[in-house]
Amino acid sequence: MTKIFAIGTGPLLEKGVKKIGGQCLRTWHLVSPLLEDGHHVSLVTLPIPDRENPPEKLRESSEKRKFEGFPYTAVLKEDPSFLLPFLAREIKNVKPDCILGINTHPSAIAARAAGQIPFWADLNGWAMVEGQTRAFLDKDDSFLSLFWKDELDAVRRADHFSTVTQNQKYALIGELAVCGRLNQHTFDYPFADMIENAVNLMFMEPPPSDASPQLRGARIPKDAFAILWSGGFNTWTDIDLLYSALISAMEKNERIHFVSTGGSIDGHDEKTYARFHRLVAASPLRKRFVLLGWVEAELLPVIYSECDIGINVDAINYETLFGARNRVTNMLAAGLPVVTTLGTEISKTIKKETLGIAVPLDDSGALSAALCKMAEDEEESRRMGEAAREYALSHYSYKATTDSLRDWIKAPSLSPDNLKKVEGAPDETDLLKTWNSGVEKKFALLQDADLDALAKAERDLASIRGKPLFKLYKKLRLPF
Repeated sequence: MTKIFAIGTGPLLEKGVKKIGGQCLRTWHLVSPLLEDGHHVSLVTLPIPDRENPPEKLRESSEKRKFEGFPYTAVLKEDPSFLLPFLAREIKNVKPDCILGINTHPSAIAARAAGQIPFWADLNGWAMVEGQTRAFLDKDDSFLSLFWKDELDAVRRADHFSTVTQNQKYALIGELAVCGRLNQHTFDYPFADMIENAVNLMFMEPPPSDASPQLRGARIPKDAFAILWSGGFNTWTDIDLLYSALISAMEKNERIHFVSTGGSIDGHDEKTYARFHRLVAASPLRKRFVLLGWVEAELLPVIYSECDIGINVDAINYETLFGARNRVTNMLAAGLPVVTTLGTEISKTIKKETLGIAVPLDDSGALSAALCKMAEDEEESRRMGEAAREYALSHYSYKATTDSLRDWIKAPSLSPDNLKKVEGAPDETDLLKTWNSGVEKKFALLQDADLDALAKAERDLASIRGKPLFKLYKKLRLPF
């Protein structure tokens, strides 16, 4: 049995929880199979990062919780003055064999707290392309440095990594090279594995037969053809394409209705869903749009079961190339064939395995035609749905996706370059402050530096050196 100290994102899918994103699902995805394997896991969850609003001061900054009988600690507000000392105490008490960071921000925090303990960082999505889409939405690049700080600390410290797509794995290897970690010590070391999104357990079985209907006969006609969107409307969602294709399909087929669960993402993207909501509100077909917002998690399987197909629409951007889609994985498992734009890795799987229909990015006509085709041939849609469910349950279970992590946990170890750092500086507990090469040295020396203060000091020094008095002192070789 291995003792694991895990830092992930919360909340977990407790009863009554409404706003839960892919980062929260990822936490239980990785923790659950480790518990099944008999390991001891001490989990601390952090709230979903809100990079706009600083944390409020709370008397109680954490609380004990239970999920399916599993006890864990939830940090309520991420107050920096509280968090690292709190984690240091917890790690000291647990004395873990390894540290597991789940998602990029928790992995960055884990990097600062891991000391010389073997550390696996799960970078669930490439932070830098997510930061780019946020910068584009806000017309403001100021947040890029915050995204890079998290990415950099995790990349510089972790002993092993997981990414959510193969493309992200290649991007990570590039970052490792920039940070100096592709060196003599790691020549043949396999730094990273891919852990694809898994099906959440709630979608593995159909809802109880006596569950109260949420849509048909109430919000939509009983014979409606229901198209489902589920989850956040994030910065990489092409809402103009989504809206125009839906309107076009609805005009051609009066049975088509659109249902969405989810909405804006606090502290990250509060604009995309709001604009989609305004488009719908102004539409003459607005009665055929059912925007439920964030709903209790336990209602989702019922809502999924009342829909006919799922939909996923991405814009042309780098996140689409490198990212994954939890909503798609779970819709497939619920037996919903998915109509999706072709860009993400899972969209290519849908096309290859005929688990729905994949259409080109930025092609409203093709998307509308695909929706109409699914509505007109419901027998073929059901066949695709059955194939989708079978494929998802086989390929995207918790255990099927986490083989590499479960193998590493059996005997966690430092990476060869981190082992070399420990041998060279056995008393240095923060490996972010050490280096093996000149490429790493600059990152290590600037680890705790205030770059703005350093830049100001350099400007001040340049100003002093430009003064006539200083030049005179220098000419006379007087001490200064």
